[in-house]
Amino acid sequence: MKRKKLMANLQAYLFVGPFVILSVVFMIYPIISGFISSFYTTRFSRNAFVGLENYVKIFTDDIYLIGIRNSVLFVVTVVPLLIIMGIWIAGAIFDKMPSYISAVRVCLYIPVIASMVVMSIIWRFILDSQSGLVKYFSMVFGFEAVNVLADRTWTLMLLIFILFTMNIGQSVILYVADMIGISKDLIEACKIDGGSRLDMYHYVLVPLTRPTTIFIFITQTAAVIRVFVVIQLLTRGGPSYQSTTMMYLMYQQAFEQGNTGVGSAIGVLLFLFTLVLVLLQQLVAGKRKGD
Repeated sequence: MKRKKLMANLQAYLFVGPFVILSVVFMIYPIISGFISSFYTTRFSRNAFVGLENYVKIFTDDIYLIGIRNSVLFVVTVVPLLIIMGIWIAGAIFDKMPSYISAVRVCLYIPVIASMVVMSIIWRFILDSQSGLVKYFSMVFGFEAVNVLADRTWTLMLLIFILFTMNIGQSVILYVADMIGISKDLIEACKIDGGSRLDMYHYVLVPLTRPTTIFIFITQTAAVIRVFVVIQLLTRGGPSYQSTTMMYLMYQQAFEQGNTGVGSAIGVLLFLFTLVLVLLQQLVAGKRKGD
């Protein structure tokens, strides 16, 4: 019996072992190494210990403060838009014909499954100040061409809109799947009592899709806070760092300027922020199971 138990445990360890090894090599070790590197800075090709200086620099330097501001701006604008518009669109189509629902979901989900690089290149082609479609149609209709990517206000508004269009499909898919599972009796009761479509949103759809709303809030916040490809291909943080984000600053510091200390410090802050979101999601899920 002891031998059989030992063999069973050995088999279990052999199955789990590769995953544990890969996790240590590609996840745990990089996290620990990045945390240690955040307390050093590269000077004359050598690492010098600076303690919390990198973290202090992030929260005192104007460029990093702009990156923090833009990251927060994208979260407080894009994420609520994804939730509000996701509920509204899903609530408008979830009780329609299955073929109609499928067509809408496919159209909205194409930007999600498409590569962000491809979508960013398409937007670059549209907005390019030299040969983009915006300039072409401005010339056709006799308007003065405006380089929207060189204007701070226009750039931020466009980035918010682009991030919204790239992620709205996922929100709609999740909300539609949740709303289809709502009891038909509740929908019919709302209609029989004379409730309008707005009443259905207020009393049925929004309350019963609250777990999905929490899930979308946490996952989309984590995704938006790590936005990089769109910034890299469209603005490169310009004009004058006005569209930069923390993720893009981490890339610049670590890979373009070779300052791995500050880059690691930014990575640690983003990791802690994401960890808090994951723990929040687990806490909410645990309370839901307890109820």
